[in-house]
Amino acid sequence: MDSKGSPESNMPAEPPAYRFMPAVPKNRKEVILISVVVFLLAIIITGAILIGVHMTQKHTEKIIQITSSGSNGEMTEQTMMVSSQENVAAFHVEGNTTSATVVYDYKHGLIGLRVQGRRKCLVVKMDKVAIPSLAEMIQRIENFATQQGPGDDNLSYTFSEGQLADHTALGMTLNILCSDVPIYWAESTQKQQRRWSIYVHFWGITIYISSGR
Repeated sequence: MDSKGSPESNMPAEPPAYRFMPAVPKNRKEVILISVVVFLLAIIITGAILIGVHMTQKHTEKIIQITSSGSNGEMTEQTMMVSSQENVAAFHVEGNTTSATVVYDYKHGLIGLRVQGRRKCLVVKMDKVAIPSLAEMIQRIENFATQQGPGDDNLSYTFSEGQLADHTALGMTLNILCSDVPIYWAESTQKQQRRWSIYVHFWGITIYISSGR
C-alpha cells in the first residue's frame, strides 16, 4: 500500500489572512459609507466652484472665459464663475508671470486671495471694501454677450497682511482654496509700496488687488 499522502496533504498550509483595517459591523459600515459619499460630494461641488467647472444646477452657474493680450504683449487667460447656490463668485487669472484666484464668499462675508507660488492666502471681510452684490455679479455675466465695451465700474483693492486667521471661522470654500497654506487677515490700505499685484478685468468689472507685504 502506498504510504505517500495525497498531493493536497503535502502542500504547505496557506498563511493566515490579516486585515489592515478592523472589522466593522454592517450597520456601522452603512453609516461610514454614507458619510464618505456626502464628504466627497461636498469636496467635488466646492472644488468645481474654485476651478471653474460646470456644475449640474442649470441656470444658477454662470461661467465666462477670456483670453486677452495686454499692452506689454502678455497673454492672460481669465475665468469668472458665479454660483448662486453656493453664494460664491470666483475669479481666476492665468498669465505669463502670475496665476491667482480670488473668491467672493457671500455666505460668510469674506474675500479670499491666493497667488500661485506664494505660501500664504489673504482674506478680508466684505464689509471692509466696496463690492457688488452676488445678484449684480450674475447680471454682469448674463449681459456679457450683449455688451459693447467695458463698463464704468472699477474695483480697486490694496491689501496689507495682518494677523494669522483661524481656518475654522472661514467656511469650507476658503479652506479648500487655502488648504495647504496659512491664511492671514488683510486690511485695506492706501500704501503705494507693493511687492506683488493682480489685475483681473472682465466686461463691466475690473479688479486690482495688491499686497503691501
